[in-house]
Amino acid sequence: MKKTILAFSLAVLSHSGFTADLVAAWRAAQQYDASFLAARYAQTAGLEKANQGQALLLPSVTLGGNTTYSNTDFSPGKTSSTVKDTQSSGQAYGYSVTATQPVYRVDAFASADQLKQQAKLAEVQFRVAEQDLILRVAKAYFEVLAADEKVALANAEKKAVGEQLAFAKKAFEVGVATIADTDEAQAAYDSIIAFEIQAKNDLQVKRNVFTLLTGINADSIARLSESIEPTEVEPNDLSVWLKKSSDTSLNISSQLLQLDIATREVDKYRLESTPKVDLVANYGQNWDSSGISRSGGLDQTNKATITLQLSIPLFTGGRRSSELREAAAKQSEQRETLEATRRNTEQLTTQTFLGVNAGAAQISALEQVLKSSKSLLASSKLGRDVGVRTTVDVLNAEKKLFNTRYDLTVARYTYLYTRLQLAAVVGDLDEKDLRSVNRWLVN
Repeated sequence: MKKTILAFSLAVLSHSGFTADLVAAWRAAQQYDASFLAARYAQTAGLEKANQGQALLLPSVTLGGNTTYSNTDFSPGKTSSTVKDTQSSGQAYGYSVTATQPVYRVDAFASADQLKQQAKLAEVQFRVAEQDLILRVAKAYFEVLAADEKVALANAEKKAVGEQLAFAKKAFEVGVATIADTDEAQAAYDSIIAFEIQAKNDLQVKRNVFTLLTGINADSIARLSESIEPTEVEPNDLSVWLKKSSDTSLNISSQLLQLDIATREVDKYRLESTPKVDLVANYGQNWDSSGISRSGGLDQTNKATITLQLSIPLFTGGRRSSELREAAAKQSEQRETLEATRRNTEQLTTQTFLGVNAGAAQISALEQVLKSSKSLLASSKLGRDVGVRTTVDVLNAEKKLFNTRYDLTVARYTYLYTRLQLAAVVGDLDEKDLRSVNRWLVN
């Protein structure tokens, strides 16, 4: 039933008349992406560790049964009237129920705590997978839009260069331009054709990546709006973000849990040699057939015992000490891994914080460049008309305008993606951040 609903939903999302935004793409990927679905099952499996840890401290009950056929020939070393050769054969069978309750097992307590931490780790790792999916969907989404913008850039340049080529040829025919202008325009046109082929191929690849991730037709996704101005990080204080990432980063939380698990592993082997006390209750019934019974009939024996059992491991052939040394080494390894993760998180926090602010400034700067490029193109065309500029000057001005427009679009995508990265570094990335980015998109 769930698969049917999923297939129907993806069919609706993939329909050419439907425009998907970033949130819709993410929700589709949650049901479609195999890596994320695997992470969900891994979380379900990991949560069972808590139940397994609890089971170590609860009673265990075992039912046993047996049946035995025996044949006994007795020949005394010295016969007498009371001691004679005897032979007996017959069948014995029975069952028993044994319940064991750990009373004092400090190694089991350490193992139970370790399993509970593994369950917590499974939850954190799933949150990491959720954030990773958001970033993968956003990256694929923006790469489709950027690739599409590159095709638009190629088409615009192709049209402009084509017009300049036609103008140059006509000017050469009437004798007001040189053959060099025509050759220059032709070379530029040929170059644009090659660029257009590459841009279209790249767009197809990016669309395929997006569809494989979400199941959505990449032709029907919302485009970027130019009406919202970028803002700097709030609060605009790097130390605040560094403190937050240190406290709430999911990667650091994951490594802390893994260090705790490694510590419990050391405790488990260190405490394995301590005394163990179990309360053992046993009840059983046995039957001996007439051939081996004492009464000559079917003998029945009922037996019930309650035992307080003490065991102290003395020697394991060196296994325990070897495993203890191995666990201690892995604990040290995990401690260093945690430190490396802290440093990497600090670097990523700094990088993304500065990236957001730099991105906002870059967008503002490129918007000014775009205005200047438009003015340059207009003046170049006017200069060409009055004879103080050449076709090449106009062509270069048009290229600058188109490239600036493309750079501005890519800068906006990069800015939005970096904002999502910053939220992920501090462990806060979720649907609310996608909704914030969605304000920049229009259907």
